[in-house]
Amino acid sequence: MKYQDTPDTKPVLVRWPGIVEAQRHLTVRDMLDGIGGTLPAIAAMRFALGSFFVLSGFHKLTNRERHKTFVDTLRVLNIPHVGILQWFVPGVEFFGGLGVAVGFLTPLAALGLLVICAVALFTNSPTVVASYKPIDRADRVDDWLYQPEVMYALMLLYFIAAGAGPVSIDQLLKLWIG
Repeated sequence: MKYQDTPDTKPVLVRWPGIVEAQRHLTVRDMLDGIGGTLPAIAAMRFALGSFFVLSGFHKLTNRERHKTFVDTLRVLNIPHVGILQWFVPGVEFFGGLGVAVGFLTPLAALGLLVICAVALFTNSPTVVASYKPIDRADRVDDWLYQPEVMYALMLLYFIAAGAGPVSIDQLLKLWIG
């Protein structure tokens, strides 16, 4: 049920079929609460974020050139245990991304991906940010926030804290477990 204020500020009922009707004034609080649709928006964000990691991991695992580039990056950054990590990291990206995308063991999957993002931020991003030649502290902060891993990390933190939400396999598991 939606209400719209008319130019003379009297509330007008907008009727939607099957919804109980009542009158009220549209308030500033109504506008600050957003337009609704939080659950589909969170599910879409989770699916997109997880899909990014699935595709990234898949290409590092299956495409020789992409795999070689990843291994070269690990070596340039002096990351130890390249022999293991060249397969482990893309595997975590693929399977962790799959977990996040479908909402299966989401906080655990997101935690694994957050570790990967943190390592990327602390090893690769300082060089990238320095290459932007920031002109002052504010520009440096802007350059760090421009790193995609920062946004990925923040989204992953959300799913670690809040879980997958009701549109997920985790929700089905909770219902099944009781």
